[in-house]
Amino acid sequence: MNVLDIVKRAQACCARVPDRNIIERTRQAYEKEFSQMWAEDNLDPLRPRMARDTYNFRRAALLTGGRLFLEARIADCMAAGDRRDAVAAHRSARELFRALEKIEKAFDLEPPLPAGVSPFELPPSRFRQAETADRKRGLNSKKHDLGNLPEGWDIILWDTATSEAYESWPWREALAVHMLAGVRPEELVPGMRPAGWSPGVLVELRSEKCLAITFMPSKSHRGLFGTGITTICIDPTIASRPAAFLAARCRLSANHRIVVSIASKDAVRKAINRLGGDAFGELTVSIAANTIRHQVLADLKVTFGAGEIVATAAGHSTERTQARYGAVQHGRVLVGYISITGLRPPRCGNVERARQLGQRRPRRKKKQE
Repeated sequence: MNVLDIVKRAQACCARVPDRNIIERTRQAYEKEFSQMWAEDNLDPLRPRMARDTYNFRRAALLTGGRLFLEARIADCMAAGDRRDAVAAHRSARELFRALEKIEKAFDLEPPLPAGVSPFELPPSRFRQAETADRKRGLNSKKHDLGNLPEGWDIILWDTATSEAYESWPWREALAVHMLAGVRPEELVPGMRPAGWSPGVLVELRSEKCLAITFMPSKSHRGLFGTGITTICIDPTIASRPAAFLAARCRLSANHRIVVSIASKDAVRKAINRLGGDAFGELTVSIAANTIRHQVLADLKVTFGAGEIVATAAGHSTERTQARYGAVQHGRVLVGYISITGLRPPRCGNVERARQLGQRRPRRKKKQE
């Protein structure tokens, strides 16, 4: 097979994957996952005991990452041909052919979904036939860890972060924002959001009794979902110690505002995990930024009741999604929260309908002894 035939065959393989206008951050995540699969020399996205979401992500990474991988090597072949460098062209063609052999087999195992075709029109996926197909989603969610944590665990965590042993710890401001607003780690990373450029989380001391925390939700599916911008106002004089800490930081600034940002969400994730290990020692669960998010949302449910306010705080476009986060029985009443507002109010009604249905449902009579 000559170079041109290999290139045409590779282009045909790429054409099997529709070009679906993927945002840059998602594309990078797919490429990173595909590179890991390529380094492991195993392009099968399905693994034993795998969750459905993980399988779907790895399958998307295989298809998109595989296409991008081939396109890069096709470009190398074409560039060598344009330079009339026969040696480089044949070398690039050999690399392309080796990659093509592996990716074609992987695509045959996981056929790409044609453009315009609904997945419901296709036979069950390989995951549906796997042993984990009946596994309940969310079993590994951090929401389940809250019941295994000691009372006041977040206070213990903060006390450890502000101890002498952590005097030079660089993530204290980020931890305070997590403990007050329950943001996702990626929302502290500067970047473009549907509502515009976000430098991170803006913390502003509007008055001695009003600390405003403003962030742009990172998960919005190109602006279709989410609040766009959420602002949480807290009275730092009566709220928890992280609020007083951020207020003190703001007072040191000329305009009484600071931007809390991080370069890497993984670095903060690992730092909080190590902090939790130092704070609790031989705890059966690990502390993560998402653990804090679940606790904050559980606390907000107790404080304000499940519904619009909690959804706005979480950056959700609907109140239904909060059901996936910390349960009410693990929440505590928060003190000092003044208001929670969003640029785009979430869609409501589901929680109220559930309450009404619960009231209508007849209670079972106890069997008499």
